[in-house]
Amino acid sequence: MLIAQISDPHIFGAGQLMEGRIDTADHLARALSTLKNLQTPPELLLLTGDLVNDGLAEQYEHLQSVLADDLSRMIVVAGNHDDREGLRHYFPQLRGIGSEGDELNYVVDHECDAFDVSIVVLDTTVPGEHGGALNSEQLTWLAQQLESRRDRRVIVAQHHPPFRSGIGFMDNYGLRGADDEADVIGRFTNVDAVLCGHLHRPASSAFGGTVAFASPSTAAQVSPAFGGETTSYTEESGMFSLHYWTSSGLVTHLHPIDGPGKWVPAWAQ
Repeated sequence: MLIAQISDPHIFGAGQLMEGRIDTADHLARALSTLKNLQTPPELLLLTGDLVNDGLAEQYEHLQSVLADDLSRMIVVAGNHDDREGLRHYFPQLRGIGSEGDELNYVVDHECDAFDVSIVVLDTTVPGEHGGALNSEQLTWLAQQLESRRDRRVIVAQHHPPFRSGIGFMDNYGLRGADDEADVIGRFTNVDAVLCGHLHRPASSAFGGTVAFASPSTAAQVSPAFGGETTSYTEESGMFSLHYWTSSGLVTHLHPIDGPGKWVPAWAQ
């Protein structure tokens, strides 16, 4: 099966630009158009947080107009720029999860032709903070969900990466509880990946006996700055990720929002 992961679109109000230069809604719309035109359409769409920039209703309304399709079919992860109640309001599938103000932790069980899969969604956000955290109750819940799904292939989805990237201005806002999460995930051999956002840059790391992957942003990519530089962005295209998932594991591909284009060599025609 194929999963499309869109992360960190940072939608503003209609007509507003990111830093006065990036139309993030246009970037997201172009990414969705590219997805629809793939020869093999994705079976699931995973949105890994920071869907809007400031958690405002007008921004969620703009996001809703861009997504357009049935929002209830999307797997939504809260990001630190999001508002939990805003997400509950605009995504019907989230309304029954926890009480007002509670974390948006839930599981999506999906049946494939050849194997059964589960996506365990963890809410790593801390209201009012840029960094993230996982508390003991969440980790106990995670262990329970994984224990009851030992016969299924599993992905854990969350906003904050559970690893240090080496990019100092991003690592300053890391994930508290990441080591404890690694201990939990390390008990289970059927977790194929931990899929994240937040970093605005593709990066991966060994984690808890599996791999953790941070997807790029459809809006803008941060600079791979490993020398303590200030926050900066590159001129790279907005991107999303495609995850090819089989019973043997997960293979991840990066895809520019407008598609990579392609050509066929003479010998293959």
